[in-house]
Amino acid sequence: MKVLLVDDHGLFRHGLEMLLSSNNQFQHILHAATGQEALAMQEQHSDIDLVLLDYNLGADHGLDVLLKLKQRDPALPIAIVSGRDDPQVILSALGSGASGFIQKNLEPDEIIAAINLILDGGIYVPGNMLEGASDNGATSRQQHLSRQKQLQHLAEIARRVIREKNLDVREQSDIENEMTSALNRLVTELQQDRTRLEVLAFQDDLTGVANRRLFLERLEQALRNSRRNKTHMALVYLDLDYFKQINDSLGHQAGDVLLKETAQRLLRSVREVDTVARLGGDEFTLVLVDIQSEEGLRSQLTRLRATLKKPVALEDGQECTPSASIGAAISDGAESAAELMKRADESLYEVKASGRDNFVVAPLRGG
Repeated sequence: MKVLLVDDHGLFRHGLEMLLSSNNQFQHILHAATGQEALAMQEQHSDIDLVLLDYNLGADHGLDVLLKLKQRDPALPIAIVSGRDDPQVILSALGSGASGFIQKNLEPDEIIAAINLILDGGIYVPGNMLEGASDNGATSRQQHLSRQKQLQHLAEIARRVIREKNLDVREQSDIENEMTSALNRLVTELQQDRTRLEVLAFQDDLTGVANRRLFLERLEQALRNSRRNKTHMALVYLDLDYFKQINDSLGHQAGDVLLKETAQRLLRSVREVDTVARLGGDEFTLVLVDIQSEEGLRSQLTRLRATLKKPVALEDGQECTPSASIGAAISDGAESAAELMKRADESLYEVKASGRDNFVVAPLRGG
């Protein structure tokens, strides 16, 4: 795993490197003392798995550097590292796209635990922000974890709203260093916008499944996790056969019903950890994680074909029996998203060229 440390204090970087080096999963550790060096490192190393970025970076502002890094690679996990505990600062970092805010005074094992949470797709916030002043140290572990999950969810909502509307976090003098209060106030103030923005930003407006933007993020994340955990994942492309003819003969409303039903059948055919997305028209895609074998994937696609071919009841008592062309490719994370998408697309083209209503699986590259 490759980690980039960005801090203008060399002693802190080297101390953090010693900590990470003691953990076998961090094999490659890169250093940058400025924002420009960090951007140069990102350009030289496209396979960076994590960035630990100082909030006060000398002449550069850590959040400015974060936004530039994210602009190049939106799926790259970046954690802000700082000695500050101001909730406004933490909220601002999360809203800018940080995957966590790690305080420098944490114990070594706590830093490693925070990093692992971020690498697993979670959002890390300081533990002391989860405990209200009235807890008096009596909060149980179960309650603590429950509040942590709630806060992480609120942090993700805050990030989305700020990113989509470019809102500045309002100064609040009465939050008294309590992260939960700050986030709850933001969510309450923007409750109506939150729901609308989540739908617009990440969901397909017709079917409710993920849109292209969220699909690309999930694909990048799945590739990173496969590379890091030495597991396999699969990308599946799916087109409904002769969908245009259905639209032309039965009408666009019937076509919309078919698309919605297809999306629901796809959702029921995969696990919660997998991703179903609509790219547009009748084009769907699946991101399947932790694929155990090519044979297992083939069995899953066989069942999926059978599910999709069941009759669909349309409006006015009409009915259609759809079929789909499916192209898939298996990966261990060693290739880029663009390379994997190309292989899956080639599999789909092969199915269409041979008569449709079938599937083709491209095996692990080099396998």
